[in-house]
Order: sequence, then C-alpha cells, then structure tokens
Amino acid sequence: MNRRAQITVEALIIMGAILLILLSVSVPLAIYSGRSARDVQHASDARYVVEEIAAVANSVSNEYERRTLTLYVPGYTSAGKDVNGLPLIEKTTRITTSQDGDALVAYLTQVRRREDGSVVQNDTYNFTVELYGKGWIIMAANGSVADIVESSGAWYSINITLKNITFSREAS
Repeated sequence: MNRRAQITVEALIIMGAILLILLSVSVPLAIYSGRSARDVQHASDARYVVEEIAAVANSVSNEYERRTLTLYVPGYTSAGKDVNGLPLIEKTTRITTSQDGDALVAYLTQVRRREDGSVVQNDTYNFTVELYGKGWIIMAANGSVADIVESSGAWYSINITLKNITFSREAS
C-alpha cells in the first residue's frame, strides 16, 4: 500500500514539473504574440485610412465636388515613462503626400523603451497609395499645409475637393 502512494506522489511531482516548464515557455510567447497582434492592428488601421482617403480623393472629378469622411487615425502613447520622461510605448501615424503630390503616404513609427531608457524596438513602416494626377496637398482646417500626425488615436473629419485634402481633429 505504501509503495503505491509513493509512485502516485512521484507521478504528480513529475507532471507538475512538466506543466511548470510548459507554462514558463507558453506565457511569454502569448504575451509576445499579443504585442505583435496589436502592432499589426495599428498598421492595418493606418493602411485602411490612407486607402479610404485615396479612394474618395480619386473619385472627385471636378473642382465643384466635395466629399467628407470621418475616419479614426490610429496612434498610442503609454502613460508609463522611462527615466528620461519619455513614454515606454509610442505608436505614431503620420499621413502626408509625396513630393509631387501624386500619392498619399502613411508612416508608422513604433518605439518601445525599457524603464532605464534603452530602446527595445524602433520600427518605421510606410504605405503609399497613388492619387490620380499630381499636385495634391494636405491642409489643416486653418488653411496651413500640414501632415496628419497622430500619437494617441483620434477621429478626424476629412474634407476632399479636387487636389485638396483638408483635415480637422474631432474633439474627444
């Protein structure tokens, strides 16, 4: 009888050790995959915004047409700060036109820092979507030529006329 109990206890200890090893490997992988999934979501949201603006801009055919969009421009800045006062996580979306105004370009910058200030990740991606014709410009609602730059995620009202994309950030 004693011998059986000894085998059961040993089996439980071995199974517990195996489960502990599995957990120590799978939990960090799950955390990493969750972070990667959020990065992919940010990139796909930014790409959607640029493609949607370009599609509507390309549908404007004369100077009297006006189209209005309301779109969410992604971005994120963590509340946590490193020793230098910089956010631990920054995801910024910048939307601009190409030099000759024949394309919309979205630049995505993702920076992750440790609390000691060292940079763990610093990636920049860009998406380019062609516009019909040259000379397109992006302007702020006040009339100045500007890029859409978002680091916390917000809704934007975008008015499109021929060769002109005007934006304003919605109040949150």
